[in-house]
Amino acid sequence: MDKKLKVITLGGVEEVGINSTIIENNDDIVVIDFGLGFPDDDLFGIDLLIPNFDYLKANKSKIRGFVITHGHLDHIGGLAYVMEELGFPPVYGAQMTIEIIKEKFSDPVFNLKNKVKLIEFSPDDSIFLGKFKVSFFRVNHNIPDSVGIIIATDYGNIVHTGDFKFDNTPFQEPVTEYHKIVKVGEEGVLLAMSDSTNATKSGMSVSESGITPVLENIFINSKGRIIAATFSSLLTRVNQLISLSYKYGRKVVVSGISMENSVKIAKKLGYLKVPEGIFIKVDEVSKYKDSEILVITTGAQGEENAGLMKMITGEHQYINIVNTDTVVLSSSVIPTNAMLIQKLLDTIVSSGAHVIHQNIMDVHAGGHAHQEDHKLFLNLIKPKFFMPIEGYQSFLDAHIQTAKTVGIKDEQILMPKNGLVFEYFPGRGFVRGERIKHSPVRISDNSIWDVGNKIIKERSQLSEQGVVLIVIGVDSHLKLIKDPYVISKGFVYSSKNLKIINYIENFVKKSFEDNIITNIKDKSELKKIIISKVEKEILNKFKKEPLVLLILNNGK
Repeated sequence: MDKKLKVITLGGVEEVGINSTIIENNDDIVVIDFGLGFPDDDLFGIDLLIPNFDYLKANKSKIRGFVITHGHLDHIGGLAYVMEELGFPPVYGAQMTIEIIKEKFSDPVFNLKNKVKLIEFSPDDSIFLGKFKVSFFRVNHNIPDSVGIIIATDYGNIVHTGDFKFDNTPFQEPVTEYHKIVKVGEEGVLLAMSDSTNATKSGMSVSESGITPVLENIFINSKGRIIAATFSSLLTRVNQLISLSYKYGRKVVVSGISMENSVKIAKKLGYLKVPEGIFIKVDEVSKYKDSEILVITTGAQGEENAGLMKMITGEHQYINIVNTDTVVLSSSVIPTNAMLIQKLLDTIVSSGAHVIHQNIMDVHAGGHAHQEDHKLFLNLIKPKFFMPIEGYQSFLDAHIQTAKTVGIKDEQILMPKNGLVFEYFPGRGFVRGERIKHSPVRISDNSIWDVGNKIIKERSQLSEQGVVLIVIGVDSHLKLIKDPYVISKGFVYSSKNLKIINYIENFVKKSFEDNIITNIKDKSELKKIIISKVEKEILNKFKKEPLVLLILNNGK
């Protein structure tokens, strides 16, 4: 049988998040990352999105393992939802990554503890997954133990950067392992897949150490409490804040379950190198002066149920934002959350507190490569083929334009889409093939729901146009024996718009009287006809499209 090498981007190349890539060679599949993302506002009732895994289900006997680049949710968040359906394949990751995954799998919601083999590797290890040899190189991101991945195939090396930037002065962690990148470049790289999240940004990425003086200035000048909100997985920033708190004599309160878990893991692994006595419980805040307190919490994206929002709205049991507080939002803006963040800023300002965020001061370095980082990477690795990954299509295109400036030709470039299969043929290169099922899987209340577009449309109608419920009494021959009764919710307020309600009731009644609805023997058919007629009449008469529901009873 001919050898077949396929590269499939399951997610993360038409959006920010849900990152996942399949590398397949005949009977062996390795999956790099399996993250989650957040839905747009029009996906009503949907909490999260994960990559479509139908292809993996159909080929689960080929899966040799999931190899994870780092512990952020957009790279690991989908794992818990698919492990059982995929037959509990092993998951490989560096130390911090495995600890974070272990915490997620231990959640009673998923009940995966001891069911999935979690295998920790060192960046210096090589592992064999089927016919693939997988090795690693340490990269800088904003969470410890981030790695790039080298997969040796029958045709050459595939290099996947994961999230990365080049930081020559990182905060309390090693620099990128340039020598490994150079070495694999000298060996030969068939395909380089590289992070495009910040591909539109010029220059080199900002060093994490460059942020420390900015944060330190906040500690020097703040006379009250400092309340810092960031991602719970942005452990580099958390470490910086705690180190500065120790330096300036502040006690640290960690608020929020996800943040508490992240700090617990970082302490366990030795990434937080501060005295234990610096931490106090949240109910002890009142025992200290405001100038002696740092609160680290979640909610920098304006999430309704996160710790920061509860402090602002007065729902937090122990901490309420006051006008002497300094609130620091230290995270990048997820594009879909822009409006939420603006609302958050306005709410903080209304409380009288001083707010500091990225547009005012460089309180967030960002963990992704800029254009000069991309040029350096490509010059070091010298790939035969190049595929931008991670980001919107416009981000990927910006990365392509940068690649062209360092000599990458059009014929070397692979532009991915979610679910698009690229197959390698010696002498021809990568050929664009089929596109497998790729619509993201929708998650609601921690469960995979088969929420189709029809249901989403109905939810949209409910939110924007309301619902009209019609109750009709019919006999066994489906003849009208009781006048129709209409209830409106979100369409018109019934008691103040009786003319509209009466119009709809009379329209339905007249349809029966005029024998418009005749020769129907089946209730379901009758319901379809009446609903269709009412929908058209409401649209023609009132220019509205509410969701129309119908109840048929026996008239009693």
